[in-house]
Amino acid sequence: MFDSSMKLLAISIYCSLYFGLIQSTPNDNLIINAKVDRTIDISNQLVVITSQVVVLNKGSQPVKEYLIQFGDKRHDDNLSYLSVSRVDSSSKKKDALKVSKYSTGESFASYKVDLGQHSIRSGSSIQLDIEATFAHLLQPYPVEISQADRQLVVYLGRIYFPTPYMTETQTTRVRLPSSSSGAESYTKLRPVTYSDRFINYGPYDKIPPTTADESGNEELRVHVENNTPFLTVENLSRTIQISHWAGAISVEETLDVVHTGAKLKGPFSRYEYQREPVSNGISSIRSWKTRLPAGAHDIYYRDEIGNISTSNVRTSLSSVYVDIKPRFPLFGGWKTKYIIGYTLPTKNYLLALNTNTMTNGDYIVRMPFIDHIYDNMVVDQATVRIILPEGASDFRITYPYDIKREPDEIFYSYLDTVGRPVIVLSKKNLVEWHIQPFELHYNFKPFYLLQEPLLIVGSIFGLCILVMALVRTKTSLDAN
Repeated sequence: MFDSSMKLLAISIYCSLYFGLIQSTPNDNLIINAKVDRTIDISNQLVVITSQVVVLNKGSQPVKEYLIQFGDKRHDDNLSYLSVSRVDSSSKKKDALKVSKYSTGESFASYKVDLGQHSIRSGSSIQLDIEATFAHLLQPYPVEISQADRQLVVYLGRIYFPTPYMTETQTTRVRLPSSSSGAESYTKLRPVTYSDRFINYGPYDKIPPTTADESGNEELRVHVENNTPFLTVENLSRTIQISHWAGAISVEETLDVVHTGAKLKGPFSRYEYQREPVSNGISSIRSWKTRLPAGAHDIYYRDEIGNISTSNVRTSLSSVYVDIKPRFPLFGGWKTKYIIGYTLPTKNYLLALNTNTMTNGDYIVRMPFIDHIYDNMVVDQATVRIILPEGASDFRITYPYDIKREPDEIFYSYLDTVGRPVIVLSKKNLVEWHIQPFELHYNFKPFYLLQEPLLIVGSIFGLCILVMALVRTKTSLDAN
């Protein structure tokens, strides 16, 4: 009796564990990457990895999610931008898909793609285009160079496409800088070919899923010359001040900029730098072009010393270009700090929804979170302060991507009584893709436009009354 009870208990435990394992087993084993074509672009200071993946569903149930991995913590920590699109096989039209971070307990992160209405039916496949941009992945090697030396960098990644699924076949292409004299060294995992600006790996067949350890994950190491500008904005402080009275929006930015390439070793010779401007100081940064919104005027550019007269402004129909030239060229490890400001008309960026009465008014301000500072830019930290008119209330913000809202502040200016509300936003690790507009909704009663004129009139009237009172008051020092 006891033996039969123990057997029944053991069978029940086994069955529960078995069915629990079946239910907990993800649908990953039913998904395979039928074909992967991947390009790793290291031609400038950013690393851009684009992958075209044909995903095949070999299971009996539709697949609604797909996981993306990059295979190591360095790529996860330096990921600036990730987008996934479903490509229509007939029209080549792309539909953007929602991507969110997904924890799997591995040492590196996974990102979940919600396929939505494009779920993969049993026996069917779809093509996904994956684009990821990384900052600070290229490391200078050597870390210090003299003034006339070339700048060499190293990229470390994986030859095989990092994925939790089996891959039937894949190729990887590495794009090198156009100014490069050739790769110093690179991983030679056959089949591999090197021609012009590209290193082509593959095709490789029957690649197992990526694991947390390094076994079976072939490391990719490319050591190449790269003299493109390695310019990083360590801190960007951007202030946007909206004035209904003046009908203008004032924008001012303070930027801490550093050359993050190989550091300069030894002294700097201005004579040699000017005598051989092409070959001497090839990795230095002399200037860069900032693109401002159309309609920008009253532009100024200065540093802690004062105005910098070496800048130039060029206007087009869609943008205003400012040639930023610091007082001295930037070598590796050198820093500079400058301020740039301009004014915009409110008619292009401020929309009035309801201003029929003097007691009600709804407005929307729509402006880019950051400007185009320079090509292939990297911004480590950005803080944006939006100064609204005194009396504004009921703030509602729509973000183009994840942005952190800091505690609100108060700003005092001329003729202010209770102060102007300030909306503070912050974001780390930004690239050009983040030049997207936010929308700030707020309520501002048009009656507040009369506040400053009334204060001025009241102050003048009070001063006149005071003068009249002093004139008519008889004062005497006579003791009698």
